[in-house]
Amino acid sequence: MIVFWRLLLVYYICAVLFYNRRFFAWRDKHPVSSYVLQISTFFVLGIIFCSHFLYRNWLVAEFWPVPGYWAVFMAAVCYALLNRLLVYHPGQKKGHTVVFLLHDTLTIAFLLACSPLYKTGNFMLEPWTVFAVAILVITKMFSLFIYMVEQDWYGDAFPTLDESFVTMLMRLIFFLIILLPGWRWVLWFLVWLWACLIAKKNRLMDLSPFAMYFSIFGSMAVGFLVRYGWYVDL
Repeated sequence: MIVFWRLLLVYYICAVLFYNRRFFAWRDKHPVSSYVLQISTFFVLGIIFCSHFLYRNWLVAEFWPVPGYWAVFMAAVCYALLNRLLVYHPGQKKGHTVVFLLHDTLTIAFLLACSPLYKTGNFMLEPWTVFAVAILVITKMFSLFIYMVEQDWYGDAFPTLDESFVTMLMRLIFFLIILLPGWRWVLWFLVWLWACLIAKKNRLMDLSPFAMYFSIFGSMAVGFLVRYGWYVDL
């Protein structure tokens, strides 16, 4: 599973770079250039992160052996195509959440199909990669998901940079607290939860109930998943 987690990390790094309205506006004006940029970025990062595995044959979808660099290129092309088909288009009013989840599910499924699972075994074999993926999920991807849901429900505007930073920091601290060894995390979790609830009550954090509680429980879920991989012998 090492290759899968590294390709997943590449995907989320690309999401940080390309999943924003400034890029979407440029993409719609320059579709060919945007394809080239996204494919090139994903491919180069994939080559860097998977360099030790590139000259082995990877079993794509478990039956088609191709060299690793070809599998990375296929993943890059798939990523760019799905970004074009299923990521924000001008005039889109509803269905943001469904499209977002469909995009993520299809991309992750394709990365899984491209990865040589038979060679790597343990689902969380490489802790630093899993940790990096988790950080990007609870910061960037959770912010996007919350925005999509609230866009469908309320038609909210895209959060400002300071709003995004505050909520990402809140989730990141919850996540890191869960990773503390032993049971000490429980005390720090309760302290941070109390501080966040007080900040929301005093409107120091202007979050909807959904954004608040999804941030808390989502960060906990990812934290426990990573904690399980770190502290339990799989």
